[in-house]
Amino acid sequence: MGFIKYVIGDNTVLHLEKEDKEKVKYLLLDYKDNILHFNGINLEELLKKYKTPIFLFSQEILEMQYDRINEIFSSLNIDSLKIAFSVKSNPVPRVAQTFAKKGSYFEATSLGEVKHVLANGGVPNHIIFTNIVKTVSAIKFSLEHGVGLFAVDSWSDMLNIERVCKSLQLKSNVLLRVNPGTLLDDTLFSCTGINSKIGILNSNNLDNDSLLRSILDYCLNSKWLSFRGLHVHLGSQIINLDQYREGMRRISQLISQIENLGTKVKILDIGGGFPVNYGGKEIPPVEKFRDVIQEVFNGQLSSLELILESGRYLTAPASILVFQIAIIKEINPFLNIACVNGSFYNTIPDVIIADWFFPIKNVKHNKNSPIKPYRIVGSSNDTLDLYHGQNKKDNTVLLPKLEEGDNIAFLQVGAYSISFNSTYCMEERPLVHFIDNSSQ
Repeated sequence: MGFIKYVIGDNTVLHLEKEDKEKVKYLLLDYKDNILHFNGINLEELLKKYKTPIFLFSQEILEMQYDRINEIFSSLNIDSLKIAFSVKSNPVPRVAQTFAKKGSYFEATSLGEVKHVLANGGVPNHIIFTNIVKTVSAIKFSLEHGVGLFAVDSWSDMLNIERVCKSLQLKSNVLLRVNPGTLLDDTLFSCTGINSKIGILNSNNLDNDSLLRSILDYCLNSKWLSFRGLHVHLGSQIINLDQYREGMRRISQLISQIENLGTKVKILDIGGGFPVNYGGKEIPPVEKFRDVIQEVFNGQLSSLELILESGRYLTAPASILVFQIAIIKEINPFLNIACVNGSFYNTIPDVIIADWFFPIKNVKHNKNSPIKPYRIVGSSNDTLDLYHGQNKKDNTVLLPKLEEGDNIAFLQVGAYSISFNSTYCMEERPLVHFIDNSSQ
């Protein structure tokens, strides 16, 4: 099926089916009459109604990202495909509601996230509880409310789940969360390797004396645990496809070893990893990950239910964060400090925690404005409260000339920023506003 390409920001490409004529109305992020429009909304007019800093979310982009993953991976030779939203990436209720209406599954990593999904329309049987520590109260609540799958992360985790199941006289479906032990050195967010805290380490051979084999045998013989398959999460923001391929190869090999024992693997849950371009390294498109999965698992997929977990890819492009420039300090001809009206701790702490880069746009665009270097800093007295930008030497970013009172938009901020933000210095958290294009 053909696609029309739409660009949001400078990097992420979204798609609309050509046949969907009604949606072909506007670029999702574009200047019209020198004013930045997001999802068809004039930001200058919108900001007359709401104070900054403010997160703006597009309902349409959330849905498009979900449909895009579903469309791409549906081409696999596969028995069944499910998309699971990783709740930790964005706790905004409207986000969970949007995906629930799409029929999404949900990856939950705490009792709070389980309750969040249930409160916002999620189907209990569509929840996968993956946290490495599941308390007795969390397991009990989840079982009583019909949570569909538990990812067993360790021997103790398995025993805790079984004990609660026995006390409630309920049987639980479980996946074994496997760490393939492969190298993943291209991201800060690796969940694999021999020193990872995540999952049951796979020795690459399902020997009788291996921990993985012991846990598998225990599950298979337990009255209260029903083994359904495997869960694997290599990490987030993966860009090295060779390393991704090796991780998947080891999981494919493990599936064969388990089935050679006479046990059917019915579910393969591949957690996350699809990267978003924040303006730094070149990233592979999602289609490349699909191709690796097809290549590695080949005929194994035809009898499997494949669950794809995603958080960042689904939500990052769906939001922008708008600040007002409160104060400009002209240090010298080569450096201007632009102080925004909020702290990065309370908005996008990713720039402090992970030295993250987000593209920036002026809300009001003047083609004749000179380009100047700015150090963008937050409003607190904390010296770490600044945006590092692409120029690491002096932490500056090149922007058209700014004036006090101007607004600037940070793009691609829909994943994790809201999850991480704090009330440091007793600052209020930013507003969140949803743009639902169906109501326009």
